[in-house]
Amino acid sequence: MKNFPFCRLSLATMLSLSCPALAAEVSVDSTTVVRIEQRAVSGSPKQDIAPATQFLGLDADKLADGNLSLHFYGWGRYDLADKSYNGDRGDGSLTYGYLQYRFRQANGEVRLGRFFVHEGIANEQVDGLSARTELPLGFGLSAFGGATVHTRHLYGENSDGKGDSLVGGRANYRYKGMLELGVSGVYEGNAPTLTSKLDDGITPRYTNGNHRLIGGDIWLSPFRMVEVAGHSSYNPETKTAAEHSYLINIKPLKKLVLTGEFNEQRDQSYFYAWSMFSGAALNPSDKSRSVGGNVSYGVNKALEVTGDYKHYTRELGNADRYGAGVRLSFLGNALRSGATYHYLRASDGFAISGTPSASYHELRAYVMQDTKSFFYAVDVIDYIFRKKVFNESSAWEAVASLGYHITPALALSGDMSYGRNPEFTEDLRGLVRLTYNMTFDLKGGKK
Repeated sequence: MKNFPFCRLSLATMLSLSCPALAAEVSVDSTTVVRIEQRAVSGSPKQDIAPATQFLGLDADKLADGNLSLHFYGWGRYDLADKSYNGDRGDGSLTYGYLQYRFRQANGEVRLGRFFVHEGIANEQVDGLSARTELPLGFGLSAFGGATVHTRHLYGENSDGKGDSLVGGRANYRYKGMLELGVSGVYEGNAPTLTSKLDDGITPRYTNGNHRLIGGDIWLSPFRMVEVAGHSSYNPETKTAAEHSYLINIKPLKKLVLTGEFNEQRDQSYFYAWSMFSGAALNPSDKSRSVGGNVSYGVNKALEVTGDYKHYTRELGNADRYGAGVRLSFLGNALRSGATYHYLRASDGFAISGTPSASYHELRAYVMQDTKSFFYAVDVIDYIFRKKVFNESSAWEAVASLGYHITPALALSGDMSYGRNPEFTEDLRGLVRLTYNMTFDLKGGKK
């Protein structure tokens, strides 16, 4: 099968909105993508695919008394030829859109609309209201609440697995820029239970639990050379730990950085609703864990060497990934290049897709340069499989980019990539990009 997608045209602009009473700064980011592709899959009729997708973002700062701002980002798609995805000719989504007010006291902040929450153990998308503030003696408080943001239904279900409402918050204590402790929680109301059946139409598949998480987080830096950060969460619905995630950075020398990490998840407790549960590809009661570390050392201004190792453990099998790399920098960091090698050694059953073996070698090399007049980049990556996948022993791709600064604010660039992999005997892609970046104040003056 041959695959020759797409030609893309993107335009990013920074514009101004005039308002005589305000010193507003407004920026608009617009990207238009038109992809052209002919799909030729054995056993299916050929399709001509030409979806046009518009991405639009807007940020308006210093509104009202100067502390109010508006933020918006979303996308919409319409198929100019055959339907490209999920049987719908058109689609779209509002990623976020909210008003934000920053108070001059206590570092207070309020958001209203659709936004993302990253507070302690909470990583949510909400339609509603959030607020945060600092309290005396190093304490702080934040809270959010509203409706969940629904997406498409899970496979085999008449629900996306999400409930109707979502509330949560975090309390924290900070001490002298060397310690921060936090306690947070998330509660979702009316979360549904998935009830799809196995192939016999009778036996229930694994079902999910309600989204209830409580937990704590820590950031600790007792010395400049040591930093520890992490969090743990617990699901009272399943009565088990949901996640542990911790990271430590140590800098014994100015140019030497040592990093260690530990991550553990119990899928049913952490992924309260996941399409893989509905498909019964994984047992949601399984536990997965990864432990690893990496080291980087700057030999001089032009050369940095790195090495890393990570061990993966889960019910289906184990794996080890390790490798090393070099990074080069010249001309005041305007010219950069590098090369890496990694090997994933996996036990039988580690791959969940039916692949005979998940073990592979990974080789990558790149170079990029940016000058006042032009910029370019070349990136080549190759995966060599331990055992053939669909009768292919490797998958590789080469990407080349070239651009020209027409003015300091306007640039024209293009990308071209070519590769081969087990899915496509040939994979050719291309894009053309025009970008314009400028910030304006209230009077339309450039900044």
